[in-house]
Amino acid sequence: MQRIIRKLNELNADNLTLAHVRTATIVRLPFHLCTGSIFQIAEPDNDCLEIWLRNKLSIPHDADIHEGINQIPRSSPEGFLTDALIVNRKPELRPGELEAIRTGRTEAIGFASLRNPGFRLLNEVVAAHQMVRFGPYVFGMGALWPRMLTDRETIERILVEVVLLADPDHIIDKDIILKLFDDMDKLPFSLHSGGMGDPRNYSSEQLAALKLAVRKIRKHAFYELKTNAIAAMLGGDAIVAIVLGCAALEGVHGAFMRLILRDKIPGEIGKFNTFMSDLLREQGFYSLVQLSVRVLMKTEERPSDDELKQCLNGVILRNAIMHLDIKKTGKYKMREFSPSKINEGYSGIMAVYRAFEAAVESREKS
Repeated sequence: MQRIIRKLNELNADNLTLAHVRTATIVRLPFHLCTGSIFQIAEPDNDCLEIWLRNKLSIPHDADIHEGINQIPRSSPEGFLTDALIVNRKPELRPGELEAIRTGRTEAIGFASLRNPGFRLLNEVVAAHQMVRFGPYVFGMGALWPRMLTDRETIERILVEVVLLADPDHIIDKDIILKLFDDMDKLPFSLHSGGMGDPRNYSSEQLAALKLAVRKIRKHAFYELKTNAIAAMLGGDAIVAIVLGCAALEGVHGAFMRLILRDKIPGEIGKFNTFMSDLLREQGFYSLVQLSVRVLMKTEERPSDDELKQCLNGVILRNAIMHLDIKKTGKYKMREFSPSKINEGYSGIMAVYRAFEAAVESREKS
């Protein structure tokens, strides 16, 4: 990992304060995000944090997939990986780091801390990419490559940490970002491993959906769980898909229940939240989901009877997995279910999930 100090203005080192310091951390992802040659996405809750995504390989969204694949530089595999540049306009410095910046001692600077809020945003962008790539539950195997990074992987894949020194009102614009990427290309790196998937860029509508997906993931964890369930099923791991799908369903069902009952149960929000937590925890989900579908949902929102039946069978499968149910023969009940039953259970879970997701989004918009 390289550490560099860049001055964007003529500054006197003795007069440097924290207000003059920004950081830019460049991470080479082990996959390709389909966001075009350069794309900016901001932190939903912090206007001092943003990510710029840069692809050397950029294939129009309406291009033929075979033509796109032929553009992949076989002799230079890092050329199709996405570089993410995280800009933090208000970084936290450890004791002594500001003085190290003043004196140019880069070895004494280390921003590759897991406290970096940009790493969280980066993983949310990756999860949002998966959501958009999967689309409205129509997806291809190429969508499997992008995945959230572990803490260790994030740190290991940092190429450069740049300290940017400028007047507090200096705007870090696209030209500066491109210059940082160009400077990075002149440095030697060897992080080549990664996967491609479908390299075609998103349409303008999908790019807009990507930004919205980050906000959705930030607000509700069930979107991410749903996407991971789909990825697990595509990867052939039906057991994990059932568990994650059920977790996503419980999450979206809980959000639905809170939206429905908030106006019906008066009182302080804290007491209401405690009531809802107790209700969702202590009552069996198998029964609650049926009650919600048949009583609380509008007729036009409800999944079909067959989908609900398959979903309930999927919940039974999840319980058999999580509770390690054992038959009198000594065998796990899970081993007795056929692949077709498992697939039906998963399909039912996701169908009912979709119904609740639509109901939650409709109410949150109103």
